[in-house]
Amino acid sequence: MAARALGVSFRQALRSVALTLFPLAFISLFTWASAGTIAGNTADPVRAAAWLYLALHLIPFHLATGKLTLLPLLAVIYPMWAIRRGLPSVEEAFTKLNGARIIYSLWYALLSELLALASIHHGIFANLYLTPLITFIISMIATARFNRAQLRFFYFALYLLAIALGIGALAFALSLQSHLVEVKSISIVLGTGVVGGILMTLVQLLYLPNIAIAAIAYLTGVGFSFGAHSAIDGAHITIGQVPALPFVAALPTGIHKELKFGIIFWVALFVVLFTFSRLRGASFFDLTRNLIAQGARLFIAITAIAYLSAGELFTSALNPVGVIWWHLLENLAIAFAFAALLALYLPATVRLVVRRG
Repeated sequence: MAARALGVSFRQALRSVALTLFPLAFISLFTWASAGTIAGNTADPVRAAAWLYLALHLIPFHLATGKLTLLPLLAVIYPMWAIRRGLPSVEEAFTKLNGARIIYSLWYALLSELLALASIHHGIFANLYLTPLITFIISMIATARFNRAQLRFFYFALYLLAIALGIGALAFALSLQSHLVEVKSISIVLGTGVVGGILMTLVQLLYLPNIAIAAIAYLTGVGFSFGAHSAIDGAHITIGQVPALPFVAALPTGIHKELKFGIIFWVALFVVLFTFSRLRGASFFDLTRNLIAQGARLFIAITAIAYLSAGELFTSALNPVGVIWWHLLENLAIAFAFAALLALYLPATVRLVVRRG
């Protein structure tokens, strides 16, 4: 029975890896063939497919010129879907769901580590220590079943966060639209061709959540960085070396000092969260305990998202690129506390005074 369960979980983990890897291999082979190179061999696109597979799992890379730790957040959805597809068969072979998830995730992490080892080439390799850890965590999250009733506060907070990111994405789109001339000039300089242009557009779409996080951080006064010793916020703009990529044309070019009051947006967002989630307790102690428990879960998720949304882009001169996660977390913590005071503690205090009066 145990041998059968292990065999089923291994086959399903292999199937999930294949569901992600094979389409990437096709894209790599097609791109390699359309490039018309005479110096390469078929091992190059296969190795590139393994790199793409690892990049979809947000695995950091070491390069000859630096590191690549700024990876597209949206890309992780596809491997999570592939992992989820193999779970039903694994559940049938195990008596306990948690045991099935753990064994399945361990196999998936092991296969991903083997791909990372096999793809090492000319100083380019994925972080071999983080590969099994990150893929295991992604697999565990993908196979989890959450109780929506118990996590109502957390889910509603994620919905509000998605609205905030939507506002950031809209702001980015408007800025990009106002700089179409620069976008066209950069595209002409790159000269990617039809296939390269399609792939470049796809990559930029996958980076849209990263861009949206930086945009909403800029709009709310937190700001973001675009390389070493750079700072982009409403008060000042300091930018050094920037890559020739179309989305760079949307970078702010003017000063907007009124954005320093942008923290009000986060306060209002948390007030809405507390108002509609009905996070109330029978006493101040219960209220504080619930607030700390729910807030800790929320801030762990926000910290992970903010941290993964930024990083190094090929060279140390472009490190960090994106929002500074601890700066964002600091502003959100202040807004969270102030909103809790306005929406929860102040009304509770008034009710208490009225009852005693």
